[in-house]
Amino acid sequence: MARLIDRDRAHVWHPATHFADLDRLPPIAVERARGCWLYDADGRAILDAIASWWTCVHGHGHPAIVAAIREQVERLDHVMFAGFTHEPAVALAEALLAAAPPGYERVFYADCGSAAVEVALKLSYQARQQRGEPDRRRFATLRNGYHGETLGALALCGASAYRDTFAPLLFSPLELPAPSHPQHEHADLASDLGRDAPETAAAIAALEEHAHELTAVVIEPLVQCAGRMTMTGAGFYRELARAAQRLGIHVIADEIAVGFGRTGHMFASTWSEVQPDLLCLSKGLAGILPLATVLVREGFDVDFRGAPTRSFLHSHTFTANPIACAAAIAGLELFRATDLLARLPGRVEAMAARRRAVASACPAVVAHRQAGMIAALGVRPAPGSPGARDGRLGLLLREAALARGVLLRPLHDTIYWFPPLVIDDDELDRLAEATIATIRAVLE
Repeated sequence: MARLIDRDRAHVWHPATHFADLDRLPPIAVERARGCWLYDADGRAILDAIASWWTCVHGHGHPAIVAAIREQVERLDHVMFAGFTHEPAVALAEALLAAAPPGYERVFYADCGSAAVEVALKLSYQARQQRGEPDRRRFATLRNGYHGETLGALALCGASAYRDTFAPLLFSPLELPAPSHPQHEHADLASDLGRDAPETAAAIAALEEHAHELTAVVIEPLVQCAGRMTMTGAGFYRELARAAQRLGIHVIADEIAVGFGRTGHMFASTWSEVQPDLLCLSKGLAGILPLATVLVREGFDVDFRGAPTRSFLHSHTFTANPIACAAAIAGLELFRATDLLARLPGRVEAMAARRRAVASACPAVVAHRQAGMIAALGVRPAPGSPGARDGRLGLLLREAALARGVLLRPLHDTIYWFPPLVIDDDELDRLAEATIATIRAVLE
């Protein structure tokens, strides 16, 4: 029988991967996963330092989540969610609303982060049309932002590499400047960092100028993750969101990557005392299964009541899949049962100590920062180093890290750590050692 990798090469199209890259760095056949570790077909262990694209907050294969999935699939695997309901969907909605700041009333289900953003955009736009504000049809977004790759979400993307090819298909948002704090520390989340930045004043001025045509501003709170882990400051988010709501502009918070404890609070918006009108969640929500939600503030549904023509007709085949909902409920229960949020400050400081050690050991690190359990190291290759000679710096760094048993997926010149929240000290040591070795091999 042909090798799995050969069968893959013959028939599978991988995301965010150039075909030529598969010759240089073939996909790794993963056979199983547990905790913070992936295991390939030969039994080699790979430390999953990016939580498999920022998803499994409790680690892979957690027994409580596996048991919830097993129990649910034996009872109810799926039913369409139009005209039907089920206990996991209702219970998860109740649990999310209980965990969120006060003021949210309803939960709309989707199946991935991009879809959640699409739902929020359409909810905001349709509400305007049905409340007699037809001119408010434009969205504002942040420069350097990223919200997914379906067309509506992609239109909000501030990175040309993602959107330029499809620009003729996309609506034109109002792009707002945002500050960047390359030396951001976790303690800065409790401050007004960014409040007085010139970018903040410019962004608010743009909102004021265009308020008559804006339906919503879409924001990644605190960290622009795909934007090289840019940390914008809790003060910036607070001032921008409050200005938008003062002007009657909806605030759509994209917490798809930063929700569920990633910044140290269950939801990142809590740091800035912001209550978005629409709060998009995914990734860590169900962790290991596709699921997304939009939390909708109290009273938002008023504009959708009345004649049947006012209904919100957005739907997904697998909306509120019971198995995914059961996994998400189990994940939320783990936060309570393990007192995870209370234990996170210790994990955050443990990661910070390793981040500082890497920066101290490697002259190629020119800036480093952290927000909760997200750490980033900005690097610059030395002249003559492999990284200076190779135009694919991120790929070269990923290749070198994998050779040392760690999954990193650098964003060009930004190495970041985004591990499961349950990573322990020994695993953090392994991560730091492998990162130092990778930097020295590629950049120095």
